[in-house]
Amino acid sequence: MAEVVPFIDASVFLGMHHANDLIRRRSLAFFRSHFERRARMNFEQVGICDAIIWRQPRRVQDVYYPFMDLLHSDMQILREGYAFAELELARNHRQLQELRPEQALLAAQVLLSAAGTLFTHDPALLALPCLASCLGDFDSLAAQGAFPGELQDLYQASRAFILTDKDWQHVETRHLCSLDHTA
Repeated sequence: MAEVVPFIDASVFLGMHHANDLIRRRSLAFFRSHFERRARMNFEQVGICDAIIWRQPRRVQDVYYPFMDLLHSDMQILREGYAFAELELARNHRQLQELRPEQALLAAQVLLSAAGTLFTHDPALLALPCLASCLGDFDSLAAQGAFPGELQDLYQASRAFILTDKDWQHVETRHLCSLDHTA
């Protein structure tokens, strides 16, 4: 049987640094349990993570990016774009039309993938009836453990970044990267 490679979104990637302890523990459980396996993340979700981090003070960026860089280098995170069928489904599926474009496109990607599974903390995606059978179960993941060696040390340093719900409010999804990088 082929390995099911789950999708993740920015809420899970950045969730490793969330102020909410449950979200942080669930996100860490995902990454620690899948570190030797693979995960899928579309280009847009990677960009959303960058947009949030680029709005942090430079001192926070300087301790966050080494962790993110090594994690992306050492873990097999398959980065991918959209197919035309996913674009069409996102635009035409009744339940997806109520979402923001980046949410609808991710949902379409999951729905059209073979054995698609999505791990997310996004309330809009979690509430979608059409995704209900595709949602990953954080509670089924091993909660214990740490990242290997240097990555664990970098993670501890990167905890200077603490994600809060207000960080999502400051990301304009139509223009993910502000020209003002003075944060």
